[in-house]
Order: sequence, then structure tokens, then C-alpha cells
Amino acid sequence: MKLIKKQIPLAIVFVFGVLTLISYYIPHKKSVDFMEMMNKWENIVAAFAFFLGLISLFYSHYSKIARKVDGWGYSLFVYIGFLAMVVPAIYCHGKQMDAAGKTALGWSFSFIYNPLSATMFAILAFYIVSTAYRSFRIKSLQAFVLFVAAFILILGKVPLGQIIWTSVLGWTGAGVDQVIDWIMSYPAVAGKRGIMIGIAIGAVVTSFKIIFGIERQYMGKD
Repeated sequence: MKLIKKQIPLAIVFVFGVLTLISYYIPHKKSVDFMEMMNKWENIVAAFAFFLGLISLFYSHYSKIARKVDGWGYSLFVYIGFLAMVVPAIYCHGKQMDAAGKTALGWSFSFIYNPLSATMFAILAFYIVSTAYRSFRIKSLQAFVLFVAAFILILGKVPLGQIIWTSVLGWTGAGVDQVIDWIMSYPAVAGKRGIMIGIAIGAVVTSFKIIFGIERQYMGKD
């Protein structure tokens, strides 16, 4: 049992992880064919993972409805929203427009999905403002620089901010748009590249830990 649950999955991960890594550095047709095959298998596994995630989502909300926990009524809208999109999609064969105009799927996208998406992003705006307030509290020189850059970007995005900039700092001869372009072209790009380098190093380290069996969380608690 231990061999089936632990050793065989580790061996499969090691073999295919090493083969995939080596294939990136071998300019040969077999390497290209292998990568194409792996991409196909990745799509197949992703499709099954999506299906299992959907089942888990439905089961979780069904449990809430059956036990009538707090807010169980909202779980009903998971099923309603799913049916409101999937049924028209199947009926219209995935087409949002036809010769007569919008199909039932197009109507669902325009009057159900899009308003709900806009509402969700509107709610996220409050969390973003709250996070920005906590992030921009000036406790160090780095936080002060971050606050100044963010404040200038905010000024440049609203008409009132541009009027304030022109009134207060117009004598410098530098417009707020020019300052924003400089910030986005140099400091922001440098910070973004640093973050991307850190992400790449973390991804490489995590990949090696998975390949060599050091990281085993994907195998479950047992």
C-alpha cells in the first residue's frame, strides 16, 4: 500500500519532471513531440480537475443548504447562476450572436454575467482602498517613497488631481503626465523586474523540491 500511495507517485513525478526539464534544452523533433504530448495531457488533467472542482463546489453548497447554516440561502444562487449560464449555452451551442441578434446565451452574458461581474469588482474596490490605506502608512523611507509615487499616480488619473498639480507645481514645467510616464518607465519597471526574478527563482526552487520528493503536499495529508 505504501508503494502505491507514495513511491509510485514520487517516481512518476520525478521521471516526467526530469524529462520535461531536459526537453526544453534539447533542440530535437522528439523533444518537441514530447512537449506537445505533455501539453495535451496537461489540458486533459486540467479538464478533469475543473470537473472535480465543480463537483466539490456543488457538494459544499448542497451541504450548507441541507444543514441550513448561516447564509445558506446564498448557496441557492450558485445553482441558479450555473443553470442560467449553462442551459442557454447548451441550447445555443455556445453562440452569443446569430442572424436574429443576441441569443439566449448572449442575453445571459449581457444582463446576468456582466452586471454580476461589475458588482463583484465594485465590492473589491473597497478592499483595495482598505489595503492601500494599510500599505501606505509611512513607517520608513521606503514606505514614504511608495506613498509619494502612488499619490502622484492617483493625482494624474483624476481631473481634479491634474488641476491641483498645475496650480501647485505648474511652475516646475513638468506635467503630471510626464512624471507618471517616468515613474512607470523606470522605478515601476525596475520593481516589477525584481518581483518577477523573485517569482522565477521561487518557482524553480519549488519545482526542484517537487521533482526530488522534498515537497509532497500534493499527495495529501496521508
